[in-house]
Amino acid sequence: MAAETKDRILDAAERLFADHGFPATSLRDITNAADVNLAAVNYHFGSKEALLIAVLERTTIPVNRDRLKRLDQLEAAAAGGPVEPEQLVRAFLTPLFEQQSNWTEHNFSWLKLMGRIHTEVDQELRAKLIGQYETVLRRFSAALRHSLPQLGQTEMIWRGLFMIGSMSFTMTWGASIMVTNVRAQRAPMEILEELIRFTAAGMAAQTGKSSK
Repeated sequence: MAAETKDRILDAAERLFADHGFPATSLRDITNAADVNLAAVNYHFGSKEALLIAVLERTTIPVNRDRLKRLDQLEAAAAGGPVEPEQLVRAFLTPLFEQQSNWTEHNFSWLKLMGRIHTEVDQELRAKLIGQYETVLRRFSAALRHSLPQLGQTEMIWRGLFMIGSMSFTMTWGASIMVTNVRAQRAPMEILEELIRFTAAGMAAQTGKSSK
């Protein structure tokens, strides 16, 4: 029963945070949607911030585990050599899309939520959330530097930000665009392939000046 209650709270919080944003969603909204009382939220999570982190961890932990597994396989196959940028981008993006692959069936709350997180939470909370990705970001940054030695550290930081930004914007608006524009309809994996090609080309593009 306790596990079922916890899951109901997580499901309701994920949906409401995705639809209305973290700042605009109250704990009362969540308890009403989950049909629980405030004491249940406090017992399982303690605070609204802790609840948000738990919502994200439910997906980020297996996604990041998958990302690192794919990276390990790529680096083992490369035997110390550089891994192609497109392969690295694919290893980073694919697990998330595979985790939430049914956008057309409206099962895209987590993707929408991730898109919102980058723009709607304050700096202190964002820092806590980014901590979930510390190992992944460090490993992929090192692999990309090895793959693209012509880029300096500053340039790589910005291109990594561009990659995450493109991913986040796609998560936030992709489903809405498909709902409102029939011509924009695409399967999730088609969107992923296009995003991989777009991002990999940007990561490997020539830079106009040194960024070391």
